[in-house]
Amino acid sequence: MTRKLKFSGHQTFCCRYGWLEKGYSFVKRSKTFTDEDAIVDLGVGKNMVASIKYWCEMAQVIENNQTTTFGDKLLDEENGWDPFLEDLASWWLLHWKIITNPICLTAGSVMFTQIRKPEFSKADLLESSLRSFDPNKKTPSDSILMRDIDCYIRTYLSSQNDRLSKKHGEAFECPFQELNLIQRMSEGEIYRFSIGTKLSIPAQLIGYVIADYFGERRNAMVLQKLLYAPFSPGQIYMLDENALIEALQTLMEHKEWGEAFGFTESAGIAQVYCELSSNDALKLLENYYQGDF
Repeated sequence: MTRKLKFSGHQTFCCRYGWLEKGYSFVKRSKTFTDEDAIVDLGVGKNMVASIKYWCEMAQVIENNQTTTFGDKLLDEENGWDPFLEDLASWWLLHWKIITNPICLTAGSVMFTQIRKPEFSKADLLESSLRSFDPNKKTPSDSILMRDIDCYIRTYLSSQNDRLSKKHGEAFECPFQELNLIQRMSEGEIYRFSIGTKLSIPAQLIGYVIADYFGERRNAMVLQKLLYAPFSPGQIYMLDENALIEALQTLMEHKEWGEAFGFTESAGIAQVYCELSSNDALKLLENYYQGDF
């Protein structure tokens, strides 16, 4: 499926604490974001109502004004894995869902899948975003693209020791900042990806995203593709080789899930095997949330 280019919809608001849970619950009650009382029900202004809808759709917890199977499994008030999103692993999972959204390509998608260097600027991201458009068709103005770029950078920019974020009141307004995936270089407009092991990502989640990336393929995949290909686990989570291999080894050693994963290295070529179906991948996540791993 070709992703639709989408560089607006959030009204320049980052995804804020409580928004995904609130938006999911709102739709679960058969409400729609165009209802006249949506502003009252959600307790925010009109533009924020639109932004809540945007982030819930991007995170794949709602679609076509219905809750999704994934949204129900994660956020259902009675039976959901983490209905109040208290586990940082849930935000890693939602990060994966937002960036790999199969319907839309955003500045966030471009940032994590097409920037091929550890340090980048907004200009780099603008250039990469423009390359996503058909050169024979009219493209949005640079100002529209820059608003999307700015929103996604603020969404993920770690506010730890970032005086500019704190100065503008952006510190910890967005839960994705806690993932510490992007840091500002000094006080300029150059940013750096935090590449390496992420201790807050459980091995089960790595297993889930590997299975999601494999899709219906059951052949081996070279490790380098899992690390560096667009929309791969390595790119979305900014993992290095050691981090991915360590997670695979943890999965392979598990009595229930070990046979579903494999790792071999021959003639200098490392290959990864994954036999998990999409349903089994969800069960692996459920094992994590139930503490059964």
